[in-house]
Amino acid sequence: MENLDQKTRKQSFQYGLILGAILLVLGIFSFYFIIGMTSSFWMVIFAPFIFSIIIPIILVIFFSLDIRKKIGGYWSFKQATTGIFIMFFMAYVVQFIGRDLIFAKLIEPQMVQKTQEAVMNATTAMLEKTGADQAQIDDKKASIQKQFDLQTNITVGKVIQSIAITIILIFVLALIFGAIVKKDTPLFADTSYEDPAV
Repeated sequence: MENLDQKTRKQSFQYGLILGAILLVLGIFSFYFIIGMTSSFWMVIFAPFIFSIIIPIILVIFFSLDIRKKIGGYWSFKQATTGIFIMFFMAYVVQFIGRDLIFAKLIEPQMVQKTQEAVMNATTAMLEKTGADQAQIDDKKASIQKQFDLQTNITVGKVIQSIAITIILIFVLALIFGAIVKKDTPLFADTSYEDPAV
């Protein structure tokens, strides 16, 4: 029979795969939205923020509370942090494989360049509307170019470093969300667990 920690890991693993798949779809939709559905500077800037931060936060809170419910309604800070870390890590693995290794390499190998062009065009249009002179526009475009150059000149070492930093950030986020959604078992609560699937 599974104990509470095993049930937590199992549920977190499953929700991590679901979260990763949703974030992968949102990320791909965000890319096509930026390069083909809008030319507004503000939409180009804020669409990725909405699709990669706002919606994921809502999903993470919902999934975390659902995991807690499915394992009996209570979990300690340690259990919550562990479960959420597993969910985050699995979501990251799905995104990394689906977006970085498959989508960006096989389906849209010019992903960075197309994103850069969309950002450049939207920024230029916005600066022209505000009356900026050509020198200011050129300076801003050079700044954007520099930022995108960093994304195209990626070495194996930078990839490994990026993965390591991401895992650390995932752990920190798991600590934060674990503190938010933890719910300690009351001293005199019935802690017996019944699997709702049975």
